Amino acid sequence: MKTKLKKLIQSLLKNLLGIQIYRVKKDVPDKEKPQLKMKYVHDPAYSYMIEPVYQERLHLELAGVVDSFLSNDFFPNAANNNSLNIVRDFFEIYRSREKKDNTHGSGFHNAFWLYAIARTLSPDLIVESGVWKGHSSWLLSQACPNANQYGFDISLNKLEYTDLKAQMFEQDWQSYSFPDFDSNRSLVFFDCHINHAQRLIEAKAKGFKHILFDDNPPIHKIFSHVPGIPTAAMMVEGEGIDTTEISWMWNGEKITKPIDPKEAKQAKDLIKAHYILPDVGGLTRYGGFAFLTYIQI
Repeated sequence: MKTKLKKLIQSLLKNLLGIQIYRVKKDVPDKEKPQLKMKYVHDPAYSYMIEPVYQERLHLELAGVVDSFLSNDFFPNAANNNSLNIVRDFFEIYRSREKKDNTHGSGFHNAFWLYAIARTLSPDLIVESGVWKGHSSWLLSQACPNANQYGFDISLNKLEYTDLKAQMFEQDWQSYSFPDFDSNRSLVFFDCHINHAQRLIEAKAKGFKHILFDDNPPIHKIFSHVPGIPTAAMMVEGEGIDTTEISWMWNGEKITKPIDPKEAKQAKDLIKAHYILPDVGGLTRYGGFAFLTYIQI
């Protein structure tokens, strides 16, 4: 009925008044299909050059960075591993890992250096303080399958890897007594955000020599996370360790951490080598950063 009335009105307007009514059809573009949200856009398990010849070019560049670091001769008793083979093996292992989400844990570039250092040193004993999901423990076992591994964390609730070679302990490492070991063939990885001075003194007392720290900024770059205070970098540079506390802003909140100047000075005197591992993020273009530091005491 409405349609007939509408047509009648249009006819009258046209015939009596000379008005023609046109219906304008809007040109509405087809709605674009939503793009898939990629969770791992920059993860080399999903995004990488397929052609082997170009993969090899990246491997060669990374091997050159590893060789440059190893020229410091920090590991005179290290296994005779070719850096290029280490890089190749790392990419294969990293891409094929079963659990790929290690949010808040070591990312690709930290994992790269952790694997490279472990393969080069080839330790008989590996100790981790701060295991999170167990990703680093798994990676270290891939690098050194014959090493005895120990992992310590005050909480193992986030542990996702259930088939680890490492013995896991829900406690701080300082109260644990290790069997006799060769200090030249052992490695400690601290990723627990505890006072670096305290950790260095503990490591020395236990007989360790080769140490890796995560999150080791100098004092003028402390603002984006909560590292162990004082950091090893602060001790090496001698900045910020003669006071009893330091403060900074983090996400709009003031953070204050205490410092024991005597303890910091004692730890500073233990450090024989301090080398912040090169950040290869710009080289790989995968994004993210490496925060690892090698220390010899």
